[in-house]
Amino acid sequence: MTVQRFREVLLPGGAEKDEGFRLEIERLSRVGLRVAGKVTIGVSVVFLIARLIMGIETPLWTELLHTSTFVAYGAFVLIIARTKWARAHARGLAAAAGLGAAALATSVSAWSSNATPLADELLPGEITMVMLVGVAAVPLRPLQTTAFGLGLTLIYVGTCITARSTGFGTGPKSTYVLFTLTLTVLSTALTSVVYEQRLRSYRMHKESLRTAEELRQAQSRVLLSENAASLGRLAAALSHELNSPIGALSSAVDTLLLLASRQAVSSPSEQQRLVLLQNEVRKTIQDSARRLAEIAARMQRFTNLDKAEAKRVDLNHLIADVAELLKPNLQGKATLELKLEPLPAVWCRPQQISAVLHNLLTNAVNAIDGENRAGEIVLRTRASNSHVEVEVTDNGSGLPPEALENIFDPGFRVTGDRVSTGNWGMFSSRQIVREHGGEISIVSTAGRGTSVKMSLPCGDCAEASVAGA
Repeated sequence: MTVQRFREVLLPGGAEKDEGFRLEIERLSRVGLRVAGKVTIGVSVVFLIARLIMGIETPLWTELLHTSTFVAYGAFVLIIARTKWARAHARGLAAAAGLGAAALATSVSAWSSNATPLADELLPGEITMVMLVGVAAVPLRPLQTTAFGLGLTLIYVGTCITARSTGFGTGPKSTYVLFTLTLTVLSTALTSVVYEQRLRSYRMHKESLRTAEELRQAQSRVLLSENAASLGRLAAALSHELNSPIGALSSAVDTLLLLASRQAVSSPSEQQRLVLLQNEVRKTIQDSARRLAEIAARMQRFTNLDKAEAKRVDLNHLIADVAELLKPNLQGKATLELKLEPLPAVWCRPQQISAVLHNLLTNAVNAIDGENRAGEIVLRTRASNSHVEVEVTDNGSGLPPEALENIFDPGFRVTGDRVSTGNWGMFSSRQIVREHGGEISIVSTAGRGTSVKMSLPCGDCAEASVAGA
């Protein structure tokens, strides 16, 4: 088990078989490549200042030349980072950029160590900076960091030996070699920790997205369930509304058939009167069919929550549909007054917003006592800057402060032997509105009524919000 765990730590490449994690590594690599270029420029300037403060006895033009070389190298890395090819090979290029920066620093130290003994005293700091940037900014695997550190060691040793053979350097220092190897081991361990943290963060993010999607689906199911229950209560009242046009349609058809049979045996003068009667009957049939079609379309728009296509709609039309469906519940209990101002089109999922509106109005109806005073519900719409607002106000029982504080928190209530949901309707409604880029707020006073305000963005803002939901 220990050997397997050690292998997983040093060789975590299997994690990149996950397409999402691989894309995240590529994104971090592109960022790391740009960071390598910027750090090279910044560090070169910092070390120039450090050399001047330490009083290293070299001509100023030499120091400026060295700094200019590093700045040019960093700028070259930044330019390369902007190419399309570099985006596809960013991790390897970032490591190569680090090795190149280390090679430049080592060359400067090795070839000037005879003339200026203090010149190479900043080399450990430069190598440490390169290693830390590589570990922190570039998503290297542990063995890649090991190879990177060994590469730095070989570059230092090779450059110092070459400089000594030409008489310009003193050769590699064993303490620097040991320092670089030790730094490589520590950086490898650090890389394994950072890599695992990145993998863990990615998996947590992926899990949170999955959980959020499951929660969204659960919210839709809860809202569908609540709407189904509401529709069940509406069914009896709607049957009367349906029976009226159906009865008129059936009677008109029978009358039309009777008139047609009489027309075949009637006199010419009588036929003219029968034709006029038939026209009246046809008009009755058309009116009844139109009324049935409107009822069916209204019900379909309201119930197809699972087919929630996004489109531009007039919110006032949705409100009129929901109010018409809710009329049977109002009879003898409350009056509903609609104060609808002209509104700009809203980009939304109409079925979901209709379900939210139905939930708000149903809550208002349920809050009406109906015994001590006449129930009044007022629904207002208005346009406000880049939003449209819908406000539902009732003079019902209102909510106490403790209930208002947790009105959007879903939960469960135990009544006797039954377990029922609590506040899921408001919780789901707020989630749907927020997915549309809007918000819901509630103001309520116990015994005086409640006012619920819903705002939704209109125009391009709304379209972007709904598309990203």
